[in-house]
Amino acid sequence: MDLHDASLGDIAARLRELLDEQRGAGSAAVSGDGLLEAVHAWEEIGRAGDAARMWVAAEVEHESRRELEGSGLAYRHGFATAKKLVAATANISERTAAGRMILGRQVRSSISPTGLSLPSRFPEVERAVFSGALGVDAASIICRTLSEVVSRVTWSEAVDEAERCLVDAATEVVEGDSHEMGLPAPRHTVDGLARLASRIREYLDPDGAEPRDAVKQQLRGFSYPKVGADGMARGRYAFPPLQLGMFLAAVDSILSPRTADPEAPRFGDGGVGERDSAVVHGTTDPDGLVVVDSRTSEQKLLDAVMALIEMAAASPAASRLNGSAPTVNVHVTVSDLEAGSGVGWIDGSTEPIPMSTIQMLGCDADLTATVFGSSGQVLSQGKTKRLASRRQRRALAARDGGCVIPGCTVPPSRCQAHHVVPWVSSTFLLGRTDIDNLALLCPFHHATIHTSAWQLVMINGRPHVREPGWRGRRSPARAAGQQRAGWGW
Repeated sequence: MDLHDASLGDIAARLRELLDEQRGAGSAAVSGDGLLEAVHAWEEIGRAGDAARMWVAAEVEHESRRELEGSGLAYRHGFATAKKLVAATANISERTAAGRMILGRQVRSSISPTGLSLPSRFPEVERAVFSGALGVDAASIICRTLSEVVSRVTWSEAVDEAERCLVDAATEVVEGDSHEMGLPAPRHTVDGLARLASRIREYLDPDGAEPRDAVKQQLRGFSYPKVGADGMARGRYAFPPLQLGMFLAAVDSILSPRTADPEAPRFGDGGVGERDSAVVHGTTDPDGLVVVDSRTSEQKLLDAVMALIEMAAASPAASRLNGSAPTVNVHVTVSDLEAGSGVGWIDGSTEPIPMSTIQMLGCDADLTATVFGSSGQVLSQGKTKRLASRRQRRALAARDGGCVIPGCTVPPSRCQAHHVVPWVSSTFLLGRTDIDNLALLCPFHHATIHTSAWQLVMINGRPHVREPGWRGRRSPARAAGQQRAGWGW
């Protein structure tokens, strides 16, 4: 097929044939470095297609401009706007059509009625896009950033110079050793280009940060969680830069494996002090056991946020409601609590929680448990004796030194006192709140100890762990905790 005589439909058909040939050849024919070559080649084709779609969308918008009234292209086809016409014709979303028209409008050059050439708003971007050197993602970043500047300052040579600088940065490649296959490697990624564009914007418009921040402050928010059909509560949030920095600093202090315990006694004062090594989830504990943290990054972040909320709720400066700190009410029948099965209910949620969660909360969480009998009568409420006292917490910190699960480095101040034998009621002596029935666990391991393969037992007043594995719960229990006095000799 002669490409010079081929129509766009013929070229599209030929491209589909080439794609079918590559897909039909299987992974053996196109693999490894060959896949990277295919990525580069198809991306060049995609850039040409993106430039064409952007151009034609801008032309449709121009032919549908408002001053044409009834003779406009969109109006003649029964559409209120060019965006709707493009979306219906190309079978794409109106959002995609609008994005193409916005960028196409910025790089559209035209001819005046007198025959003079009218350059586009960003001629350097136009040349790079239609030559295939610049993708639409990078072009959108450059045009959007410089448009923000031009809206506040007059157009000047500095703006033109900034456009040339950003286009050169986006199209600059590193030749030679960057790729053994000889493929050009961009010096700046799209994300890196966005950061460079932000710095140039602040240079061109140093007074623009204040009004932009005012707009961001107006857009800030945290939506109230809504419970979906699956029982999960979801919401939205929007952080301005300052609040984002405070949020990241707070959660990083929880997520960092090198975070020291501010409440741990110093070495030499009879306490455990700071630990020598930074053992993190997914590494090896002092006894050589590999501990794998199966949580995703999103789950770790949520656990860190919940740890911050728990610490804030326990703070003396926390807001009081009827003289009490923030309290969670858990409703469960006494028969289910004694049997260790069934479900409970938390105020404000329509989704039940399993008994394992209730047992976890009964160890250390600051909550009020309302226990109902078979006839619905309230049998007990607020058994505060189950909570470890401050003296007991200090003793646990000295004995356990943090979460007792091997490989976990969460310090005592962010751990919870777990009842090895569950606390059921004040008359259930086996589940008493004594030092020889308590062990420190971090919130994550406390939430999973009731359902995971780990098992805690108390031997001679100290917690011992039976780790999961093919040996199961018959494996020998070994002393747990991070107490350093007497270790190793």
